Amino acid sequence: MRAARFYAPGDLRIEDVPDPVAGKGDVLVQIEVALTDGTDLKTFRRGHPLLLSESPSPFGHEFCGFDVATGKRVVAANSAPCGTCEQCARGRAELCNSLLPLLNGAYAELLVVPERIARVNLHPVPRTVPSEVAALVEPLACALHAAAGVEPRQTVAVLGPGPMGMLLCACLKDAGADVLIAGGTRDRRELAQEFGATPGDAREADVVIEATGKPEGWRDAVSAVRRGGTVVLFSGIQGGIELDAERVHYDELTLCGVFHHTPQTVRAALAFLASGAYPWRALFTHEVSLEQLPAFFASPPDGYLKAVVRP
Repeated sequence: MRAARFYAPGDLRIEDVPDPVAGKGDVLVQIEVALTDGTDLKTFRRGHPLLLSESPSPFGHEFCGFDVATGKRVVAANSAPCGTCEQCARGRAELCNSLLPLLNGAYAELLVVPERIARVNLHPVPRTVPSEVAALVEPLACALHAAAGVEPRQTVAVLGPGPMGMLLCACLKDAGADVLIAGGTRDRRELAQEFGATPGDAREADVVIEATGKPEGWRDAVSAVRRGGTVVLFSGIQGGIELDAERVHYDELTLCGVFHHTPQTVRAALAFLASGAYPWRALFTHEVSLEQLPAFFASPPDGYLKAVVRP
């Protein structure tokens, strides 16, 4: 089969590799569609400490396809908690001690979903949900996890109107928050309105959620939130970063990191997508073949949000 293989930052190759074989309890999936995302783009540019454990490595983790054994359309998240470790016992499935390795390999014709994921986080896709929309399950589950602590009628600002910012806006709006979108271009801010947000000033917010994926975004979030407010640090960045300690201390800010998803948010994400509550397809700005993927990552076009990849 043809598959994308990550060798090093900037070095992604489409190669012929042996067809994968499913073991006991595994599910072999024929990929119908995969999606690009910001994490994959960052990984292409600089590698990733969690996603890739070897080189060359399979690549891509948002997908929808067909269970080869049954012919049913399915979608899966890229991990599953063990359910027995200390973190799982505390109700922190997203921090499961056995979460790794994360599932990669969606940029290919076939993918084996391991038994540990297939048992917990693989689901049939409702007939009414387009395959590319179903493939949003994993990032939307992460956004739902980030929005879990928000209370109705709170004013929440999202920094960064990228695809994750749009999904966050939808989750926050659905949770009953008054959602503001800050930063980005006028076109992006207008699109965010379709996902429940209003362009505004983050300094008016009780909660600021950082979704820029940049160190300056973390600093801006701490600088912007009102006194006594909460900063949710959603996007991952590399290395250390200096934040305004005086603001955190004297203005009694709460800083909260959020990571990944849980089986509950994965199931909720699929139901949310099936509801048709928001224009999910508006996030798909480009479509590429597997062979075109390396060049696409090397030079993303203007206006890019997410690309649909068809092997």
